[in-house]
Amino acid sequence: MSIKFVKERLFKANGIQLAAKEWGDPSGMPVIALHGWLDNANSFDQMLPYLTDMHVIAIDMAGHSQSGDRSEDSGYDIWQDIGDVLAVSEQMNWDRFALLGHSRGAIVSALVAGTFPKLVSHCILIDSYFPIPNKPANAAGQLAKAITDRKRFQTIKPSAFNSFDDAVKARVNGFVPLQKQAATILAERGVVEVDGKFSWRNDQRLKSSSMLTFTKEQCESFFTAIKCPIMLIQAESGLLQGPIQPQLKEWVPHIEVLSMAGSHHLHLEDQAQQVAEKTQQLFIG
Repeated sequence: MSIKFVKERLFKANGIQLAAKEWGDPSGMPVIALHGWLDNANSFDQMLPYLTDMHVIAIDMAGHSQSGDRSEDSGYDIWQDIGDVLAVSEQMNWDRFALLGHSRGAIVSALVAGTFPKLVSHCILIDSYFPIPNKPANAAGQLAKAITDRKRFQTIKPSAFNSFDDAVKARVNGFVPLQKQAATILAERGVVEVDGKFSWRNDQRLKSSSMLTFTKEQCESFFTAIKCPIMLIQAESGLLQGPIQPQLKEWVPHIEVLSMAGSHHLHLEDQAQQVAEKTQQLFIG
Protein backbone atom coordinates (compact mmCIF):
# COMPACT_ATOMS: atom_id res chain seq x y z
CA MET A 1 0.00 0.00 0.00
CA SER A 2 1.32 3.45 -0.91
CA ILE A 3 2.44 5.70 1.91
CA LYS A 4 0.27 8.62 2.99
CA PHE A 5 0.89 11.93 4.71
CA VAL A 6 0.51 11.44 8.46
CA LYS A 7 1.14 14.73 10.26
CA GLU A 8 3.34 17.75 10.77
CA ARG A 9 6.39 17.29 13.01
CA LEU A 10 8.77 19.60 14.86
CA PHE A 11 12.40 18.85 15.72
CA LYS A 12 15.14 20.70 17.61
CA ALA A 13 18.50 21.01 15.89
CA ASN A 14 21.46 23.20 16.80
CA GLY A 15 19.38 25.82 18.56
CA ILE A 16 16.60 26.12 15.99
CA GLN A 17 13.28 24.44 15.31
CA LEU A 18 12.92 22.34 12.18
CA ALA A 19 9.46 21.75 10.74
CA ALA A 20 8.81 18.55 8.82
CA LYS A 21 6.14 16.36 7.24
CA GLU A 22 5.79 12.75 8.28
CA TRP A 23 4.72 10.16 5.71
CA GLY A 24 4.09 6.44 6.02
CA ASP A 25 4.04 3.94 8.87
CA PRO A 26 6.71 3.62 11.58
CA SER A 27 7.17 0.00 10.53
CA GLY A 28 8.49 1.14 7.15
CA MET A 29 12.05 1.83 6.08
CA PRO A 30 13.38 5.05 7.71
CA VAL A 31 13.95 7.81 5.13
CA ILE A 32 14.91 11.47 5.52
CA ALA A 33 14.01 13.66 2.53
CA LEU A 34 15.95 16.87 1.88
CA HIS A 35 14.67 19.52 -0.52
CA GLY A 36 16.59 21.98 -2.67
CA TRP A 37 17.64 25.59 -2.22
CA LEU A 38 14.67 27.92 -1.49
CA ASP A 39 12.21 25.00 -1.75
CA ASN A 40 10.49 23.23 1.16
CA ALA A 41 9.16 19.87 2.36
CA ASN A 42 6.31 19.98 -0.18
CA SER A 43 8.97 19.29 -2.81
CA PHE A 44 8.27 15.56 -2.37
CA ASP A 45 4.45 15.69 -2.28
CA GLN A 46 4.02 14.40 -5.82
CA MET A 47 6.39 11.42 -5.64
CA LEU A 48 5.95 10.11 -2.09
CA PRO A 49 2.43 8.67 -2.63
CA TYR A 50 3.96 6.28 -5.20
CA LEU A 51 6.27 4.74 -2.56
CA THR A 52 5.48 1.78 -0.32
CA ASP A 53 6.86 0.36 2.93
CA MET A 54 8.69 3.54 3.94
CA HIS A 55 8.55 5.93 6.88
CA VAL A 56 9.59 9.34 5.54
CA ILE A 57 10.45 12.57 7.33
CA ALA A 58 10.56 15.41 4.79
CA ILE A 59 12.25 18.40 6.42
CA ASP A 60 11.92 22.13 5.89
CA MET A 61 15.65 22.75 6.05
CA ALA A 62 17.02 25.55 8.23
CA GLY A 63 15.95 29.00 7.05
CA HIS A 64 13.28 27.59 4.75
CA SER A 65 9.51 27.83 4.98
CA GLN A 66 8.25 26.85 8.45
CA SER A 67 11.65 26.06 9.99
CA GLY A 68 13.61 28.54 12.07
CA ASP A 69 16.40 30.79 10.86
CA ARG A 70 19.98 30.36 11.99
CA SER A 71 21.30 32.94 14.47
CA GLU A 72 22.73 36.26 13.33
CA ASP A 73 26.28 35.09 13.98
CA SER A 74 25.75 31.99 11.87
CA GLY A 75 24.94 31.31 8.23
CA TYR A 76 23.99 28.60 5.79
CA ASP A 77 27.20 26.85 4.81
CA ILE A 78 26.21 23.47 3.48
CA TRP A 79 28.05 21.40 6.07
CA GLN A 80 25.85 22.86 8.83
CA ASP A 81 22.92 20.85 7.47
CA ILE A 82 24.73 17.59 8.28
CA GLY A 83 24.23 18.14 12.01
CA ASP A 84 20.56 18.98 11.43
CA VAL A 85 20.00 15.67 9.64
CA LEU A 86 21.64 13.77 12.48
CA ALA A 87 19.52 15.64 15.05
CA VAL A 88 16.34 14.56 13.26
CA SER A 89 17.49 10.94 13.02
CA GLU A 90 18.34 10.89 16.73
CA GLN A 91 14.95 12.30 17.72
CA MET A 92 13.30 9.65 15.54
CA ASN A 93 15.46 7.02 17.30
CA TRP A 94 16.82 5.88 13.94
CA ASP A 95 20.31 4.41 14.07
CA ARG A 96 20.26 3.82 10.31
CA PHE A 97 18.26 5.55 7.58
CA ALA A 98 18.07 6.25 3.86
CA LEU A 99 18.43 9.69 2.30
CA LEU A 100 16.36 11.15 -0.53
CA GLY A 101 17.78 14.48 -1.67
CA HIS A 102 17.03 16.98 -4.42
CA SER A 103 19.46 19.67 -5.65
CA ARG A 104 21.14 21.22 -2.58
CA GLY A 105 19.47 18.51 -0.53
CA ALA A 106 21.16 15.92 -2.75
CA ILE A 107 24.56 17.44 -1.99
CA VAL A 108 23.78 17.40 1.73
CA SER A 109 22.66 13.77 1.43
CA ALA A 110 25.95 12.78 -0.20
CA LEU A 111 27.95 14.65 2.44
CA VAL A 112 26.04 12.91 5.23
CA ALA A 113 26.61 9.52 3.55
CA GLY A 114 30.33 10.25 3.32
CA THR A 115 30.73 11.72 6.79
CA PHE A 116 28.70 9.06 8.61
CA PRO A 117 28.67 6.05 6.27
CA LYS A 118 27.54 3.63 8.99
CA LEU A 119 24.32 5.62 9.50
CA VAL A 120 23.15 5.77 5.87
CA SER A 121 21.61 2.65 4.34
CA HIS A 122 20.76 4.01 0.86
CA CYS A 123 20.95 7.32 -0.98
CA ILE A 124 19.07 8.86 -3.92
CA LEU A 125 20.47 12.08 -5.43
CA ILE A 126 18.09 14.02 -7.70
CA ASP A 127 19.82 16.28 -10.24
CA SER A 128 22.87 17.17 -8.15
CA TYR A 129 25.74 15.36 -6.48
CA PHE A 130 28.76 17.26 -5.12
CA PRO A 131 29.48 20.95 -4.59
CA ILE A 132 31.47 22.67 -7.32
CA PRO A 133 35.10 22.35 -6.14
CA ASN A 134 37.07 25.53 -5.56
CA LYS A 135 40.81 26.12 -5.70
CA PRO A 136 42.68 26.84 -2.45
CA ALA A 137 44.02 30.05 -3.97
CA ASN A 138 40.45 31.41 -4.11
CA ALA A 139 39.85 31.07 -0.36
CA ALA A 140 40.49 34.72 0.55
CA GLY A 141 38.21 36.05 -2.15
CA GLN A 142 35.52 33.51 -1.26
CA LEU A 143 35.57 34.54 2.39
CA ALA A 144 35.47 38.25 1.53
CA LYS A 145 32.44 37.75 -0.73
CA ALA A 146 30.64 35.69 1.90
CA ILE A 147 31.13 38.29 4.64
CA THR A 148 29.97 41.07 2.33
CA ASP A 149 26.97 39.04 1.17
CA ARG A 150 25.91 38.14 4.69
CA LYS A 151 25.96 41.76 5.82
CA ARG A 152 23.95 42.83 2.77
CA PHE A 153 21.29 40.11 3.00
CA GLN A 154 20.72 40.74 6.73
CA THR A 155 18.93 43.96 5.80
CA ILE A 156 17.19 42.89 2.58
CA LYS A 157 13.52 41.98 2.88
CA PRO A 158 11.93 39.32 0.67
CA SER A 159 9.97 40.43 -2.38
CA ALA A 160 6.35 41.26 -1.57
CA PHE A 161 3.63 40.36 -4.08
CA ASN A 162 0.07 41.63 -4.35
CA SER A 163 -1.44 38.16 -4.46
CA PHE A 164 -0.68 34.50 -3.85
CA ASP A 165 -0.87 33.92 -7.61
CA ASP A 166 1.74 36.61 -8.22
CA ALA A 167 4.08 34.85 -5.80
CA VAL A 168 3.52 31.59 -7.68
CA LYS A 169 4.19 33.28 -11.03
CA ALA A 170 7.47 34.67 -9.73
CA ARG A 171 8.58 31.14 -8.93
CA VAL A 172 7.37 29.76 -12.27
CA ASN A 173 9.60 32.30 -14.01
CA GLY A 174 12.47 32.18 -11.52
CA PHE A 175 16.12 31.20 -11.82
CA VAL A 176 15.06 27.56 -12.12
CA PRO A 177 11.75 27.57 -14.07
CA LEU A 178 8.91 25.47 -12.68
CA GLN A 179 5.59 24.20 -13.96
CA LYS A 180 2.74 26.17 -12.40
CA GLN A 181 1.38 23.16 -10.51
CA ALA A 182 4.80 22.47 -8.99
CA ALA A 183 5.27 26.12 -8.01
CA THR A 184 1.81 26.16 -6.44
CA ILE A 185 2.59 23.07 -4.35
CA LEU A 186 5.73 24.75 -3.00
CA ALA A 187 3.87 28.02 -2.45
CA GLU A 188 1.17 26.34 -0.38
CA ARG A 189 3.80 25.73 2.27
CA GLY A 190 6.32 28.45 1.55
CA VAL A 191 4.31 31.64 0.93
CA VAL A 192 3.05 33.76 3.83
CA GLU A 193 0.67 36.73 3.89
CA VAL A 194 1.62 39.79 5.93
CA ASP A 195 -0.42 43.00 5.83
CA GLY A 196 -2.10 41.99 2.58
CA LYS A 197 1.19 41.19 0.81
CA PHE A 198 2.52 37.74 -0.07
CA SER A 199 6.15 36.66 0.30
CA TRP A 200 8.19 33.48 0.13
CA ARG A 201 9.23 32.56 3.70
CA ASN A 202 12.97 32.00 3.34
CA ASP A 203 15.84 33.62 5.22
CA GLN A 204 17.44 36.03 2.75
CA ARG A 205 20.88 35.01 4.02
CA LEU A 206 20.39 31.73 2.15
CA LYS A 207 21.39 33.74 -0.91
CA SER A 208 24.82 34.55 0.56
CA SER A 209 27.97 32.85 -0.67
CA SER A 210 29.51 30.16 1.53
CA MET A 211 32.29 31.24 3.86
CA LEU A 212 34.50 28.53 2.41
CA THR A 213 33.96 25.99 -0.35
CA PHE A 214 35.38 22.50 -0.66
CA THR A 215 38.45 21.81 -2.76
CA LYS A 216 38.56 18.87 -5.16
CA GLU A 217 40.58 16.90 -2.63
CA GLN A 218 38.03 17.57 0.10
CA CYS A 219 35.17 16.48 -2.17
CA GLU A 220 37.10 13.30 -2.89
CA SER A 221 37.45 12.62 0.83
CA PHE A 222 33.69 12.72 1.34
CA PHE A 223 32.70 10.77 -1.75
CA THR A 224 35.23 7.97 -1.50
CA ALA A 225 33.83 7.30 1.98
CA ILE A 226 30.31 6.58 0.67
CA LYS A 227 29.59 2.86 1.07
CA CYS A 228 25.80 2.58 0.74
CA PRO A 229 23.86 1.79 -2.46
CA ILE A 230 23.52 5.14 -4.22
CA MET A 231 21.80 6.43 -7.35
CA LEU A 232 22.02 9.75 -9.18
CA ILE A 233 18.96 10.68 -11.24
CA GLN A 234 19.98 13.27 -13.80
CA ALA A 235 17.27 15.40 -15.44
CA GLU A 236 17.88 15.71 -19.17
CA SER A 237 16.79 19.37 -19.06
CA GLY A 238 18.01 20.05 -15.53
CA LEU A 239 21.06 21.69 -13.98
CA LEU A 240 23.38 18.78 -14.81
CA GLN A 241 23.05 18.88 -18.59
CA GLY A 242 25.93 17.19 -20.33
CA PRO A 243 28.24 14.40 -19.15
CA ILE A 244 28.65 13.72 -15.44
CA GLN A 245 32.06 14.73 -14.09
CA PRO A 246 34.35 11.68 -14.42
CA GLN A 247 35.52 12.05 -10.82
CA LEU A 248 32.12 10.91 -9.59
CA LYS A 249 32.53 7.37 -10.95
CA GLU A 250 36.16 7.31 -9.87
CA TRP A 251 35.28 8.25 -6.30
CA VAL A 252 32.05 6.22 -6.05
CA PRO A 253 32.47 3.26 -8.45
CA HIS A 254 29.24 1.63 -7.31
CA ILE A 255 27.02 4.66 -8.01
CA GLU A 256 24.22 4.10 -10.51
CA VAL A 257 23.71 7.09 -12.80
CA LEU A 258 20.36 7.36 -14.57
CA SER A 259 19.30 10.00 -17.09
CA MET A 260 15.59 10.81 -17.15
CA ALA A 261 13.46 13.18 -19.22
CA GLY A 262 12.39 16.29 -17.38
CA SER A 263 13.60 19.50 -15.77
CA HIS A 264 15.42 20.16 -12.51
CA HIS A 265 12.26 19.55 -10.43
CA LEU A 266 11.29 16.38 -12.31
CA HIS A 267 10.30 14.64 -9.05
CA LEU A 268 7.67 17.35 -8.47
CA GLU A 269 6.51 17.50 -12.07
CA ASP A 270 5.55 15.00 -14.77
CA GLN A 271 8.21 12.42 -13.84
CA ALA A 272 7.22 12.09 -10.17
CA GLN A 273 6.08 8.48 -10.58
CA GLN A 274 9.20 7.49 -12.51
CA VAL A 275 11.48 8.99 -9.86
CA ALA A 276 9.47 7.21 -7.17
CA GLU A 277 9.76 3.87 -8.98
CA LYS A 278 13.55 4.16 -9.14
CA THR A 279 13.65 5.16 -5.48
CA GLN A 280 11.50 2.18 -4.56
CA GLN A 281 13.77 -0.18 -6.52
CA LEU A 282 16.95 1.07 -4.83
CA PHE A 283 15.55 1.35 -1.30
CA ILE A 284 13.30 -1.72 -1.12
CA GLY A 285 14.16 -3.80 -4.18
